[in-house]
Amino acid sequence: MFHLKSIRLFVGLVVSLLPTLGFSQEPKSLETWIKEKTDTAFSKAKVPGIFVVYGNGSSYGNYSIGYAQPDQKKTFDMKTFFEIGSITKTFTAYTLMSVLRDHHIADSSSILPYLPASVQSNTQLGDIRFVHLMNHTSGFPRLPENLDVSEMSLQPYENYDSNQLFTYLRTATPKIQGTYEYSNLGAGLAGVLAEKISGKSYAALLDQYIFLPFQMVDKNNTLEQSQNKSQGYIDNSTAAEYWNMNVLAPAGGLKCTGEEMKKYLETMSQPIRQDVKAIINQLTTPTVTLNPSLSVGRGWHVSKKKDRADIYWHNGGTYGFSTFCAFVKETGQYVLVVINQFNSNATSDKLGMNILHKILE
Repeated sequence: MFHLKSIRLFVGLVVSLLPTLGFSQEPKSLETWIKEKTDTAFSKAKVPGIFVVYGNGSSYGNYSIGYAQPDQKKTFDMKTFFEIGSITKTFTAYTLMSVLRDHHIADSSSILPYLPASVQSNTQLGDIRFVHLMNHTSGFPRLPENLDVSEMSLQPYENYDSNQLFTYLRTATPKIQGTYEYSNLGAGLAGVLAEKISGKSYAALLDQYIFLPFQMVDKNNTLEQSQNKSQGYIDNSTAAEYWNMNVLAPAGGLKCTGEEMKKYLETMSQPIRQDVKAIINQLTTPTVTLNPSLSVGRGWHVSKKKDRADIYWHNGGTYGFSTFCAFVKETGQYVLVVINQFNSNATSDKLGMNILHKILE
């Protein structure tokens, strides 16, 4: 299952060598194409390893090159843990929308009444709606101004707690709502508000609304007990630590395995339960348009291309990992790309989109 005990910016946006199961329709040609594309990306990027999971309904495949643990020459497999970075925001959006539904609160409601009393006196926050936190139009900056990440630290977030967050919010003066500005602060606050409204921890909410109903829990493979953890790297020679993101964990703190993300993306692309489908439809409905081919829903970004199905995607970055995932609704088609090195999103994003476009042919 996903783990919050050790989760803990760049949670960024722009945007083994044998595959396992393939597709019933021309599986070898698709697998060969993915292998060649991934091998080429690996060769050009010169990263420790690349792991790809892809699916189409009930069929799926995975492929890896390089190493999840270079020192031990250990490759990625479906049970290897890694950081997903900002992909966490899609989990947070799903959780917040579920909490709002259960408490009969519209996401167009102001967040101010649900903040601590000491923060409610700041009327500058009165026009911020829940939806603004999920589509990056809250007016909040990328990070709170009282979080100092200027000095290089392997753990830039671990000391930033709720007291510091609320101290910042008491005097915060966000920009006018409506303009897109990617904000880890906004996404982190979305998770904090879900906790305050429900009276439950973020971890408990993830269990309630996602991990258990999506059947993602594997009690025999937990982060705490597993030796199968990918080592992330800041650069070719500098190992990174898994982040403890403290109060901003809802913006990018989750760790997971390929098996868990496969189940997540399968559910997002082909939900069985109607209540789950209803939430996903809300998350994937565009709320702000960035350009004719790109918009933002709640948590997910939406790419449109003529004569192609809409693609819902998010990427993520930590000091050790660059990740990308995307899916197509109703068809069960999805892709996940993991690179265990910082600032490699240009490679992971491009490879992921290319693979999904190939699957859609």
